[in-house]
Amino acid sequence: MRMDGKQFSSPTFYVDSNADLDAVVEELLRCRRLGVDTESNSLYAFRERVCTIQISSVKANYIFDPIRLEDLSALSPIFADPKIEKIFHGADYDVGLLKRDFGYECRRIFDTMVASQFLNFERIGMADLVEKYFGVRLEKKFTKSDWTRRPLSIEQIVYLCQDTMYLIEMKGRLYDELVEKNLLEEAELEFDHLENRQPLEPAYEHLTVWDIKGVKGLDDKELPVMYELFKWRQERAARVNLPPFKVVNNKTLLDIAKTRPRNKEELMAIKGITTTVWHRNGQDMLNAVRRGDRLPASKVPPQSKTRRNDARQPVHWNDQHAVDSLKKWRNLKAEERGIHHLAVLPGYALENIARLRPHGSEALSAIQGVGKKRAELYGEEILDIIKNLKH
Repeated sequence: MRMDGKQFSSPTFYVDSNADLDAVVEELLRCRRLGVDTESNSLYAFRERVCTIQISSVKANYIFDPIRLEDLSALSPIFADPKIEKIFHGADYDVGLLKRDFGYECRRIFDTMVASQFLNFERIGMADLVEKYFGVRLEKKFTKSDWTRRPLSIEQIVYLCQDTMYLIEMKGRLYDELVEKNLLEEAELEFDHLENRQPLEPAYEHLTVWDIKGVKGLDDKELPVMYELFKWRQERAARVNLPPFKVVNNKTLLDIAKTRPRNKEELMAIKGITTTVWHRNGQDMLNAVRRGDRLPASKVPPQSKTRRNDARQPVHWNDQHAVDSLKKWRNLKAEERGIHHLAVLPGYALENIARLRPHGSEALSAIQGVGKKRAELYGEEILDIIKNLKH
């Protein structure tokens, strides 16, 4: 369905039927580059989902509606086609979402946020870059919208278009600057790495009590109470399909764990516990406090050393000194060259080097995230650091 109105500076189509979907896919498969973005509802649901997919070509904007379209597999060939460049701002999140919810494989990515990082821009947000290159200040009114709600307003659709309509031209400008700064090869390695990004984990399902800021400061009596409160909140949030912070926020949960209230009066004296919260959850929270009082601290599961939602292997303690030494060298090198430290060497590459301990330039260049150019620029210094670690 074509959107009419003076608010739309380019032809704009809202795609919520299979007939429209097939016609649009046929058009997009003929394009050579596309701006892409998504919106989800992680601020409003325990089990968040992609609610809109925005794609802009040089000719038009398209808003795809996964709420109304049960099957969006027709878009898969567009994302998988290496002849079609997909331009994102912050591809890590969007690619992870698209892989998780639709199984898309994303080939040939350009990320304007990564490019602006590598160019060492002070401000790298989408709104900042649009203002820098186009002199336009984007509307932020709908940043926290519940994107599952239908119908979308004209204003919301305009907002969605603005997330992608500037990306193609912005990419051109950033590309030229990367070439000028001799950073294109390094940036393209990062874009290639983004293609292999793992599907995004659900926002809340795999949280642990250790993900809450302040938990590490609790004593052996408070920690088990916090653990039981956390478990209760996770179960409640999943049951009512709300983000955990909308059941009870982290600060209030920590205060309950520290004061360990025994009754309604003591619980309601804690900031954040309103009459409504008491009626909905008060007795359940008091029961969680009692369970925590009976639980030894030793029974609380320890903090995992592996990173959630990250394909990177944890750094072995034997390699940590190498990582620290390489990181110190990298940061000094970035300062010396006046570029962002990720442009010198990203963190996953540092860890791979520390783990594999290459003996020569060829072995170094073969490590993921290094490549031939970085091996030529920095190989001697990196290999010296590795060599000196052995003595």
